[in-house]
Amino acid sequence: MSDRVTVVSNLHGRTTDVRGRYAIAGPGFDIASDGSVRSGGPGEEASSLDLLVASLVSCALNAFRHDFVEGGQPERQVEIFARIERKVEGDYLGTLIMECFIDGVDHVTADELVAEYKKRCRIYNALKESLPVVFVPHTAGSPG
Repeated sequence: MSDRVTVVSNLHGRTTDVRGRYAIAGPGFDIASDGSVRSGGPGEEASSLDLLVASLVSCALNAFRHDFVEGGQPERQVEIFARIERKVEGDYLGTLIMECFIDGVDHVTADELVAEYKKRCRIYNALKESLPVVFVPHTAGSPG
């Protein structure tokens, strides 16, 4: 077993002049993030929950775009609309609903893509107990 370590994420966060707004930076990107309105943030920029959902959406876009594509075939066009639903009085994350529009696949392939995502996405697997995810795949043959 190797004791070697590699850095796979390297971010810097700092407060800004706007109360409840934070600057997050990494190699090649800058993100403004707001604390939730409930916690005193302005609620105008992406919240920490938005960024968490964005990471799951980004992983799914990557997986659905090219998994199971035969050699020489173009990558798929994929669009995902994600939302978290929870009861108003609840103090829990809720359930993430991911509406996935995947061009060029049938329902069986869409189900295989979702299963592969669930198996391989480390972020999904780290969060699935705290944030259940419901996938609603739509394929080229699905009604709009």
